Amino acid sequence: MLYGMRSQLFWDGNKRTSTICANKIMIENGAGIIKVSDNKLEEFNTLLTEFYNTNNETKIEKFIYENCIDGIIF
Repeated sequence: MLYGMRSQLFWDGNKRTSTICANKIMIENGAGIIKVSDNKLEEFNTLLTEFYNTNNETKIEKFIYENCIDGIIF
């Protein structure tokens, strides 16, 4: 997902498209979905911008695992 967002594979909609693709994989594997709640959106965008600038995914990956995975996980 982060690779697709940072690589800007499309003219527009890279975050949306990458999230949809990631969620397809998550759902197929029973791992829930990735969603960023409204109250976490500013922090997500700040970390995403840092990732875009540094290519260091450590902080945003941790944030996603701790705050953005939702649903039934089996």
